[in-house]
Formats: sequence, C-alpha cells, structure tokens
Amino acid sequence: MREFAKSVWNDAIANSPSPCDGTLVKLISPMDREEFAEASGLGIVTANAIGCITSWNPAAEKMFGITRDDALGQSMEIIIPQRFRDAHRAGITRVAAGSSSALLGQTVEVIAIKADGTEFPIALSLAAWTSESGIKFGAHIQDISERRSAEAKLEHRATYDQLTRLLTQKSFLTRLNKGIKNNRRIALVMIDLDGFKTVNDSLGHQVGDALLQSLAVRLRAISEPSWIIGRLGGDEFAIALETDADPSEIACAARKLLQRIGKAFHVFGHNLHLFASIGIALVPDDTIEAEDLLVLADRAMFQAKREGGRKVILFDPAMRAEIAARRSLNEALRSASIDEQWELYYQPQFDSRCNELVGAEALLRWRHPDLGLLEPSTFLSVLETHLVAYDVGQWVLNESCRQLAAWRNQGFDVPRISCNLFAAQLHSISFCKDIFKIFGLYGLQPEDIELEITEKIALRLDRASLAPLFELVESGL
Repeated sequence: MREFAKSVWNDAIANSPSPCDGTLVKLISPMDREEFAEASGLGIVTANAIGCITSWNPAAEKMFGITRDDALGQSMEIIIPQRFRDAHRAGITRVAAGSSSALLGQTVEVIAIKADGTEFPIALSLAAWTSESGIKFGAHIQDISERRSAEAKLEHRATYDQLTRLLTQKSFLTRLNKGIKNNRRIALVMIDLDGFKTVNDSLGHQVGDALLQSLAVRLRAISEPSWIIGRLGGDEFAIALETDADPSEIACAARKLLQRIGKAFHVFGHNLHLFASIGIALVPDDTIEAEDLLVLADRAMFQAKREGGRKVILFDPAMRAEIAARRSLNEALRSASIDEQWELYYQPQFDSRCNELVGAEALLRWRHPDLGLLEPSTFLSVLETHLVAYDVGQWVLNESCRQLAAWRNQGFDVPRISCNLFAAQLHSISFCKDIFKIFGLYGLQPEDIELEITEKIALRLDRASLAPLFELVESGL
C-alpha cells in the first residue's frame, strides 16, 4: 500500500499547477502516505505477484461492496467479470515473468463487478514495481458510472429529437448513409404537414407539440423494423425504407400513408386531423448520395405543396434543372448583397380626388452584372427566405428614409415614403429599436413612413410577432 500510495502522490504532484518536484514525496512519511490511501476518494488496491490482494482501502470497500477483511488474500479476479479473467491472468503472468504491459502507467476505462454481481464502468490506473518480496501490482480506481450516464444522455439528446423521440436530421442522415453504402435500394419519403401552423396559432403550442408527438407514435406503430424515421425539423418528417417495388407501387403505398396520417388524433379534448404533402426520391434510381437524396425528396415534396398539398409526388429528373437554378440564384443573391447590386426606384402616389402627391413607394430592383435590371418577380420569392433577407430589408428601409430626407432638403414636399418589409425583419428582437434609430438618423417622424407587409406574411404572424407592429402603430407610423 505504501509503495503504491507513493506512486499516487507522484501522479498528483506531476499534475499539480504548483512549482514542485518529486523531492516532496521524500519528505512525506510512510505513515502519511498510508493515511492518504485511507482518506482517498479513489479505490486504492495492491496485489502480489500472483494477483492476490494485499491492501484494500475504504474507498474500494464502498465502491465494490467488499470489506477489507473479505478482500485481503483474495484474487483480484473478484472485481473482474468472468469473461475478462483469462486475459487478466495472462497479463499478470507476463509482467511477473519480466515482460512489459501496455496498460502500466496508463489510465484505461474497463468494466468491473461488485459483490452483488452488478457490472459498472471504472477508470483504472495500473502500476507495477519490484520490492524485497518480489513483483507488486497496484491500481487506483474511480467509479465513472455517473460520467458514462451523463455521456449517454448527451449522446441520446444528439441522436433523438427531444419532442418526438425520432431521429434528428444528422442521425437520420448517418443511418441513411449506412444503408446506401450497403448497396441497398432505398426510398426516401419526405413528409411535410399542410397548415400545421394554424394548430399552434389557434390552439397553442402545447396542443401543437402533443399533436406532433402523437404523429410520431403513429408513424412508429405502422412502421417496419427496417424503417428509418426522423424528424428533420418543425413539422417535417422523413422515412427511409428498403424496397424492391417499382416507383408507382411506392407512390401508392405513400398515398395509403397519407390516409393513415389523416385519421383523427385525440389531443387535449380536441379531435384533430393532419394533412400532409409527400415527396419521394430513390437510391440508386435518382442519386447515390444521402444528402442529395434529401434535397431531391424535398424538391418533390415542395412540388406537392405547390399543387395544393395532400399529394404524393415522385422526384422527376426534370426537377434537377429547377434545383440547380434555385441554388445558382441563392449564390447570386448573396453576391448581390456583398457587391451592393440593389437599387431603389420610387413610384409617386397621388390622391386622384385632388390630384395631389401624398407619398412615394420604394420599389426594389436588382442590377445584375450580366442580366441587367431585374424585376422583383424574378428573385423576390427566393430572397424572402434567404439568409440576406434581413440585411436587404434594412437597407431598403434605411435608403428610403435617406431619400425622403434628401428630397425635403432639396425643397420637394413628399409627405410620406412607403416600403415593404420581409418576414425576417419582423422576427428580429430589435425590430422597433432599429426603425426608430433610422428615423433619428435622418430627422424623420413615425408619420413620415408607411410600412407594408404581404398577405402571406400577415397570415403567418402569431400574437408575439404582431406585438412590434402594434407598438409602431401607437407611435404614429
């Protein structure tokens, strides 16, 4: 025990942030080292050349449920599961014969066993030394059950969606990739719920969340063991399944899935029906890449939505051209913001009753370096959901206010400027603050501005999103 306690002290000193060296160990009496072993929270155990226990501290007693009296003289195998004992004996024999062991001086994580037969994980540091009586072995042992449990919870959280307990998108893709690498024919069924937001808006998020959980339970109930089911985010789900069926048969099965999804759910006293749009893509028919398969199925699902929803659409190779065009447009929009290719045109607004100018509306145009001046119809639908939407919207607002102030400074009496907002601006926490900051920058008042939102945005706003608009209206805007 004393020799091994000394090795523990050496480890502690080597890892200490204080400027000290091993000479400190020489100043510590054998009694102190033994007291350290007794007080240590680590299990400290020593054994002789044949693996019989020669010392066993209180922490080891507590950890393994074996008293010191019962442990002393016993083989170290009393804490080693049966399946590992042959390897343990071989290792003891090799070291006793003078051979080295890769485990000595290292901390390894292994499985140990308690007196009641319970197995648990430990971190084990091994040492061997030669004394007057021959080879000795020692170990300090830490129970890492709590750490392993915490790691398992983190892994589960990363693997499974916390609301539905289905796979997350990352985990879904990982398993999909594995199936593809095994040369399996796979159908990816992308499911997007139609009008689900109205459930959240009308009945609340608690009901909406419970409905998603009920759908997840139903999907698992009707699934085959080989199916991979994931929640990709929001109200979007995916199922990957091995199949030898032809595309028409797969589409027919997907339509039956729509019918199963559409059956009533009983949630918090409500009878609710879900409707969905489904897009399907196949491996290897359409692609052999998991990420690409997801894109293709998503594109087919988008087409189903565009055709009114509650439909099943198989990916068509002709859709690739639209995907490529959209991807190219996304890249071009990013460049347009970086290179300041945006321009504003202003349409005068007249009161027809008295033929007086009452304002001007700011109209966004894109000065494309190759295609020239582009109308909003060619880019606005993509820009609205693009990452640069907020920045572009704020530029439009700032530039409109700057132009109004400039006109007034030049003597032109323009009563008001009007411009459109993107949804990304309304979702910004600092939305109202940013607008008032722009007013102050150009010496304008709220009544000098008119902000417009599309019907599509208005219908999607919940109560929280409407609050900033009421604040602006109260200010006079």
